[in-house]
Amino acid sequence: MIQIPVCPVCREPVVDQPAVRWSSGFRGGAVPWWHLADDTPICPTGGERPSHAVFVEETVPADEDSGAWLAMMRGLFAADGRFSPARLGSAVIAAGHLNHWLHTATGPFSASTALPTPADVALLLGHLFRTSRLLARVHTQTGDYFLGQARQPHFTGLDADSDIRGDLIDAADDVEVLLREAADSSTDTARAAGSAWSLVRDIAAATPAGAGPVPPAPAHGALVVDGRIRRVLNRLRRHWRWTVPAPRWRRRPGDTDEATAATCTASEASLADQIGVAFGREATFSPELTRTAAEATGTLVTYLASCLGPARSAAIPTSGDLAEVATSLTHLTHSLVSGLRQLADSRPGGESDGLDETDAAAVRASLADAAEALRFAAGHLAAVSYTAAGPDLPQQRQ
Repeated sequence: MIQIPVCPVCREPVVDQPAVRWSSGFRGGAVPWWHLADDTPICPTGGERPSHAVFVEETVPADEDSGAWLAMMRGLFAADGRFSPARLGSAVIAAGHLNHWLHTATGPFSASTALPTPADVALLLGHLFRTSRLLARVHTQTGDYFLGQARQPHFTGLDADSDIRGDLIDAADDVEVLLREAADSSTDTARAAGSAWSLVRDIAAATPAGAGPVPPAPAHGALVVDGRIRRVLNRLRRHWRWTVPAPRWRRRPGDTDEATAATCTASEASLADQIGVAFGREATFSPELTRTAAEATGTLVTYLASCLGPARSAAIPTSGDLAEVATSLTHLTHSLVSGLRQLADSRPGGESDGLDETDAAAVRASLADAAEALRFAAGHLAAVSYTAAGPDLPQQRQ
């Protein structure tokens, strides 16, 4: 649970520093707590002495599937845990993924699902306030550290008498100034986000439990993913996570290339079978399945690009292998041509909602052009397949 400090009198959120010190790690002072909304001292509880904040739990909904990896993240990035450049890099990468997800979740097509009630909005704004305040401290502390270390020869590897050490220290001083400016901007952001958070908490407190937007009804013709397909998709996710072969440096003693190859082949076959079930003739249709199919296709295309590029010597060792790949790509390209052509030629549907007539027509013209380009590519892929396999092209036969 997240615990937040509040004023025992007015129950408004409070912080342990006035806003002018948010970019500093310094605590203390005559007044230990300040109202977040307007940066005023905490209310007194009788007499003239300021009161102490009380901590309350902020209810945070969490799904069961996330519990395991949340516990893992707390262990990996604990305040008293392991610190290294690699661990810092991992934290930055993870934060990048989460930031991307939050950007999508707050967009016009996802916010009604991700933030259905005022309490959910308040939860996010509290996170943004804490993050912005943290960034202010990180900017300041990083600038101070870098400037101090730049004066030490061991940090840069330069000799103490090097001619460029002075220029380097001047550059480090500029970095420190820029980071302090960034800290000031983050502090301004934190103040605005904190005030908004305080107000939204009041709105959420006055909102009946369970209130929120009504989920939109499915569009005409749309089908919800049934339980069987959902179970197959869950198995696909687990199967993919469990059966990716380990790299050489993680193999156990006794593992051979042949055994690893056999395991990989069996896993690929099983995965392909399950994909066939999930997206076979009996599969239902829905936006969720479409997104899953697009994501899986993107993964496979990325892998295929590696097979055609840096991994070509291992993935396509002979001309026969090239012929088989070209044949498969020919069939795949023809399927995409048919699908794009059908989408371009059919009457406009829900996919054009929100577009004016000019934009909708431009989209359909572009789809038609893409289909024609793919048809042209499919013809050349067929030529590659015939040539690599050995016989003459069909139009060259007598």
